[in-house]
Amino acid sequence: MFLAAWQRVIGLFRRRLNKTDRQLAESYLDEAGLFLFNQMSYADQKHAVTVARYLLSEKVDTSGANMSLLIQGALLHDVGKVKGEISWWNRIRVGLIRRYLPRLRDKRAKRGEKGLGHALYVDLHHPDRGAYMAQSLGVDPSVVFLIRHHHDDAKEPATIELALLQSADAKN
Repeated sequence: MFLAAWQRVIGLFRRRLNKTDRQLAESYLDEAGLFLFNQMSYADQKHAVTVARYLLSEKVDTSGANMSLLIQGALLHDVGKVKGEISWWNRIRVGLIRRYLPRLRDKRAKRGEKGLGHALYVDLHHPDRGAYMAQSLGVDPSVVFLIRHHHDDAKEPATIELALLQSADAKN
């Protein structure tokens, strides 16, 4: 878990995906999906690709899952976090607050505010924001569902794809 967090911090300073990561995104996403994917920062794109690759690996039992839908959901689950909207410093602070002080995130998240308040707002509401953007561009409603619900705290996820996505996102 520490290694994954450290890789995400390092990713804040990189600019572009490598060719094989880019090809993975291009092989699963249509034009609208790629448009949304390209709106994410490198760190969020890399995280999304890592989640997708994990789901495609032999480490995960994906029997019964619609793999195309699942991988599209993995690649787009964080599209509600738009590149350039949050500074790298605030991204690190948000990650720590989300993990260790979640009630503070709920309390301090403010729409329209600058700095940390806005960063916390984006982090808290990115599933709904991303789902709205995806729906607006005509992305498959099942993928929109995965984007909207990937942080839900349900004991029994509605679909196998959602359960797999939530588990992979938490591990990566």
